[in-house]
Amino acid sequence: MGRSMKTSQAKWKRGLNYLWLRFLRLRATPNEISRGFAFGVFWGMFPLPGLQMATAILTAALFRSNKLAAAAGTWLTNPVTTLPFTALNLHVGQAVLGREWSELPSDLRSPDAFLALGSEMITSYLMGCFVVGLVAATISYLIGVPLVSLLQQRMQQRKLRRHRLKSSHAAEHLASRPLKSESLRSGASRSANEGSHHYPP
Repeated sequence: MGRSMKTSQAKWKRGLNYLWLRFLRLRATPNEISRGFAFGVFWGMFPLPGLQMATAILTAALFRSNKLAAAAGTWLTNPVTTLPFTALNLHVGQAVLGREWSELPSDLRSPDAFLALGSEMITSYLMGCFVVGLVAATISYLIGVPLVSLLQQRMQQRKLRRHRLKSSHAAEHLASRPLKSESLRSGASRSANEGSHHYPP
């Protein structure tokens, strides 16, 4: 059990690192990236095993948002954060619907276990998913636009510095090379001048 949990967390971390690197290299606008990420955050709150990412990507495509950012946004809910978010969504839904708080069963790893909760708890949970997802998506969008803009500016400045550094190194290399061609031209010019003189017999 412990080994499988560690393996799952390691896979999640590798996937998250890959998405983060791809995320930094996106060429879309900050609005498109942030909007796509917000869609991913929203759908990531819902209990859609295997469909969260697909639903987020489809929504991003419909609203002309970045699809890779949408896929990355669904990773806000992952093997580490799923249980805390599930409890939060349930209690928020119960509070919104004016129902008494009830403890969340510990085993919700199968659809049958989820359906066994009963209609009242399921509706409370889904209401909480909607409310928490909407709030989290809005916050992520508002934070994402200036943050992505800043990251893109820094990456552009870094590329410009690397380009200038390469150009400077290339110029130094050319300047340090021996001017063979110029020496050859100079020698040829002297030979031509000497050959053009006519000496008296």
